Amino acid sequence: MILNHQSFLVTVTKSPNPSCPSRSAAILAGGNSQRFGSNKALAPWFTGYVIDAVVQAAMSACQEVIIIANEPEPYSYSGLPIFPDILPGLGPLAGLQSALRHAKAERIFLLGCDMPLLNSELLNLMWEIPTWAPVVIPCTPQGLEPLHAIYHKSLLPIVDHQINSGNLSLQSLLEDIPCHIVSPADILKICPSFKCLTSANTPEELAGLERHFSS
Repeated sequence: MILNHQSFLVTVTKSPNPSCPSRSAAILAGGNSQRFGSNKALAPWFTGYVIDAVVQAAMSACQEVIIIANEPEPYSYSGLPIFPDILPGLGPLAGLQSALRHAKAERIFLLGCDMPLLNSELLNLMWEIPTWAPVVIPCTPQGLEPLHAIYHKSLLPIVDHQINSGNLSLQSLLEDIPCHIVSPADILKICPSFKCLTSANTPEELAGLERHFSS
């Protein structure tokens, strides 16, 4: 599939249709949480759950927030629209596919459900970057963070093709398309120690984030 700059022209202007949001966020809550030992999205986080903190940050920067989950019942209390993967059990790339298909805006902020220290200032900074690239993604010393990134709907045919070809790697998708990378230096101006991009993959990691939040 041939990629070119014109195919991925991205603007940051508001949608001319007031009923159509210019910013959508999709929270992936469909993981198996094998390392966590239970559903990490619904792990306790102060007076709520981990996913509640993610939803709150997303709502502060987006007009529409949806949840991607193959089992909607645990998240029905949120009152948010919930959509399953189109092809269940295929990982984050399938979650992105569902988000691109169901979200209303032309650009969708894809977020993991396990980052309770999300920073709304960083979310807004990424939204406001003027770029033709179809992906805006932060880079930390550990590499790119694909579950804290903005994806343009023009990517849907490419995602469909990659899934149909049996390549389920989200990282592989990013290797083949233009990305606007938010540098570690820019992130650190807002988010010291990259904690706002840190996932809680185990109960111990979640406890560490809670201590950081409380300090």
